[in-house]
Amino acid sequence: MSEKATVRTVYDFPVAAHVCSDNAVRYVKLVRRAGQQPNGTCQKCGTSFEYRKPKPSSVKHPEGEGIVHF
Repeated sequence: MSEKATVRTVYDFPVAAHVCSDNAVRYVKLVRRAGQQPNGTCQKCGTSFEYRKPKPSSVKHPEGEGIVHF
């Protein structure tokens, strides 16, 4: 019986953290190769991670709310 490889989408760069198969928190370094999106694989459990840039918010924010520009 073969196990299917797990691919997870992450929005953190350059390192993704996850709870591994042995219940330890592991960090996977994401690397950009040949113009592709950054990705990496956990050496212990084989889970693959692909980085996706978060989309901007579609909510219009009132002026003055949020980051203050100096």
